[in-house]
Amino acid sequence: MPHEVFANAQKIEDRDERIVYMKRNAYRQVKTILQLAYNDNIKLDLPSGAPPYKKNDEIKFPIANMNRIFKNIGNCTVQANYSNIRKERWFISILETLSAEDAKILIAAKDGKLSTFANKKYSKITKTLVRDTFPELLS
Repeated sequence: MPHEVFANAQKIEDRDERIVYMKRNAYRQVKTILQLAYNDNIKLDLPSGAPPYKKNDEIKFPIANMNRIFKNIGNCTVQANYSNIRKERWFISILETLSAEDAKILIAAKDGKLSTFANKKYSKITKTLVRDTFPELLS
């Protein structure tokens, strides 16, 4: 789950150790969230803030299922040739499939606020860290 990776990375004081940890936990959904948050070339065609969705506190998926969930995020970009309503419905369905914490993280990433939301809960997950850990995500 992305929130577990980010929470554990946040606890690591040494930056080099944090980079190693992030590389070891480079799941597709983690990298997707980091791209949404920090790649200036990727913009979701969605209003800012949280859309109305049902929060889900109980779901835990295997990594394989999470990959399928995150695969559809590309349909919500500015470049995707779908109506705004359809993009918003896809995004809401993704949020409703995720755990409540992962949904909050995805919303923060969409709005470019990953390192500053929830009283800076993930303040060490910065664009500089992503650039040094996964430079390919920012190009």
